[in-house]
Amino acid sequence: MNPITFFVACLLALCGAVAADTCYQDVSLDCSQVSNSLTLPNCNAVYAEYGHHGNVAKEMQAYAALHLERSYEYLLSSSYFNNYQTNRAGFSKLFRKLSDDAWEKTIDLIKHITMRGDEMNFAQRSTQKSVDRKNYTVELHELESLAKALDTQKELAERAFFIHREATRNSQHLHDPEVAQYLEEEFIEDHAKTIRNLAGHTTDLKRFVSGDNGQDLSLALYVFDEYLQKTV
Repeated sequence: MNPITFFVACLLALCGAVAADTCYQDVSLDCSQVSNSLTLPNCNAVYAEYGHHGNVAKEMQAYAALHLERSYEYLLSSSYFNNYQTNRAGFSKLFRKLSDDAWEKTIDLIKHITMRGDEMNFAQRSTQKSVDRKNYTVELHELESLAKALDTQKELAERAFFIHREATRNSQHLHDPEVAQYLEEEFIEDHAKTIRNLAGHTTDLKRFVSGDNGQDLSLALYVFDEYLQKTV
């Protein structure tokens, strides 16, 4: 840029700056000092710089970490049902899909967090109480595994509701409608559909294995597994 043009631009910036224009003032100060520094502390997309986020930034990090953890658990369940002993290809396919969906949500959350100028902290935990997984096991029978998956999806949905409430508090320090809209469009509706499907699978399988028609349990499980292979 021509030095004279640069000087005039900086002069105009100084004249037009107001107290609230923090990034504008950073640029103006750099111009007035004719500095080669690239440090602009207020020129960023960090949550706190717009949309008063309160604790939402940390909760979003914890939510991404929760999705990643659940993705691995679903993947373990998928592998368990795909071994030579259990041999339930339909159940394996269902849990693999749940794992892939949770993984994709993890990546999407990380992208959103960094888009808003924050960094991903995988060690971050939510202030909301989480389900205790100390005794978690994937070696469950078919009906138990569906019930566990349903509880897991409800946990993810409840966490989304919690962050949404935090983001939409109409107060000076707790309000971020962009995060609320993001959760509504990318998570809440999808969670509702997944919960409905898993609830249906759980109810149907319960009727299969506890019916009074004398049907063989192994046959009932085989038929239901075939159904999952075709529909998931």
